[in-house]
Amino acid sequence: MGKTKTKKKTNVVTKPITFSLPIEASENINQVAAARVAEKLPEIDQATRAFDRNNSATTLSMMTLTMLNGHSPMRMLRQITAEVEKRKMALAEAQVSHAEKRVELLELEEADDIVSEAKLKAGRHGLTMMEHKINGSIKDIAVLIDSYENIKEKWDIDVWDEELFEREEKRHHVRRGFELMYRNLMDGGRVSTSTIEYMQQYGVHPQVAMTEVSGYIQVTAQKIKNHILPHSNDLEEFMDQMADKYYKNADKTAERIFGKSDFLNPEYMLRVEKSEEKDDT
Repeated sequence: MGKTKTKKKTNVVTKPITFSLPIEASENINQVAAARVAEKLPEIDQATRAFDRNNSATTLSMMTLTMLNGHSPMRMLRQITAEVEKRKMALAEAQVSHAEKRVELLELEEADDIVSEAKLKAGRHGLTMMEHKINGSIKDIAVLIDSYENIKEKWDIDVWDEELFEREEKRHHVRRGFELMYRNLMDGGRVSTSTIEYMQQYGVHPQVAMTEVSGYIQVTAQKIKNHILPHSNDLEEFMDQMADKYYKNADKTAERIFGKSDFLNPEYMLRVEKSEEKDDT
């Protein structure tokens, strides 16, 4: 009788993939597929590192910062501080999780059994993914800082604080009311009750606002009919004009309610004093 050849068994998949199976499982794994994964997965892993955060820099800058804020520089600056604070909290918690995971891996490295070995591989992969997420948060903060500096430069804002923010709030809400009025008329041809109430709260008569917005819609429709295609900046500029025209209405409403237009008390607010430049001469 001739010698029976035995098939040599090896671990199914090893590095650079973060998992492997014992020899006993090799016959249940498609070796061609496993080889393909082993060859190409590192490239996919590398590409994945570019998406180590929830949003792209473009989405973060042009959508997250303007959502509910419009193009109000004060509102966008405040949103940036809130977004940075969220990521700072996430990083503070991540450093604890990262330290705990490292201790866990050090303990697993001392063990000598197949379960601990499998847990070690899974743990190392988990640690790497955690570090990618940490990196994503740091990148987000860097993007937000850039946006913060760009907005300050664009709007010539040197030092801003809670008092300056509050001084801009009436104008923002009047502008926002016109924005909602426009959306209501474009969406269903009628103004929602909430928008009507919002306009009244800041002193703008809802019918006056509806007349202004309806007029803008008609003018814009005529432009489009004449093959003149306005940029969305045209709409933003219209709302800026409405805010400038009607924001003082909020003062009259405040006088009716509180007896004075300026009801803010700066003593309750966090104020930032502008630092004086030292003269070296």
